[in-house]
Amino acid sequence: MTDAYLSNGHGADGHVGSCPHCRAAITFLDGPDPAAVAPPRLRAAVLTRARRRRAPAEKGVAEVAVPYAEQVALLDELLAGLTTRQWGAPVARHRTVRRMIEHLAANDGPVAWFLGVRAPEPDPVYPRWREQAGSLLQRVSATTGALLGAEVELAGAKPVRGSLRHALIQRTFETWTHADDVRQALGRPAQPPPPDHLRMIAEFGLAMLPRAIRKSRRDVSATFVLTGPGGGSWTVPLSPASERVTAVVSADAVDFCRLLADRWEPGCFPYAAEGDPAFARELLRAAATLGCD
Repeated sequence: MTDAYLSNGHGADGHVGSCPHCRAAITFLDGPDPAAVAPPRLRAAVLTRARRRRAPAEKGVAEVAVPYAEQVALLDELLAGLTTRQWGAPVARHRTVRRMIEHLAANDGPVAWFLGVRAPEPDPVYPRWREQAGSLLQRVSATTGALLGAEVELAGAKPVRGSLRHALIQRTFETWTHADDVRQALGRPAQPPPPDHLRMIAEFGLAMLPRAIRKSRRDVSATFVLTGPGGGSWTVPLSPASERVTAVVSADAVDFCRLLADRWEPGCFPYAAEGDPAFARELLRAAATLGCD
């Protein structure tokens, strides 16, 4: 195209000076015009219209849906820029990035199926994980908090069932874990989730821990003290009658969540323990089996 065609017969400078639409666009790009600030009632009007189209998620639902949505968005952003070669980059557990995302979509599948989401058609170019995750989020955001207590299949090497709430936390956990796997494959630094999301993941793992202990230990509990953002202190009973704390394990919260994902070798995991050291080691070995791979 020529400048004359683009500017309707004017030079570029002359056209901009005479065209109110171009001047408005340049003003917008340069920065907000105080005179063009939206009226105070505009936000309320937009929200009202949005709520007429779809009610906002209940608070309890949002507490587990929003972290999952944020991790889905972060992983989607990583994948969107991958080249064909990067899709084939090696990862430790699933051969390539592509195979890992296919694995993630398969692990999302039982929750998606429970919520009535149809599995997307396979795509030889781009795995359809994102389409399924987006539909899953739409469905769960429209549910009531009461449904979060419904029992569904959880991902993992062994068949385990848990609440839909736990399943959504697990989806957040696995999506973050595999996003970090992609970052590692691309030579980028790991990125922990926000502290409140991290704390939720730690609580989920600790709730699952008694199932992973091989030997039955009656009347025994363990206390975990996780430090740093997202940390806290939890006492985990290994049976309903457990009262006596046999071991206290202290570790960094991010490191512990990565141990739950089996991204730390238990023998190399940095921690401190008080009480029964053998029991502490057993707990950490069991924690490392709770990932979704």
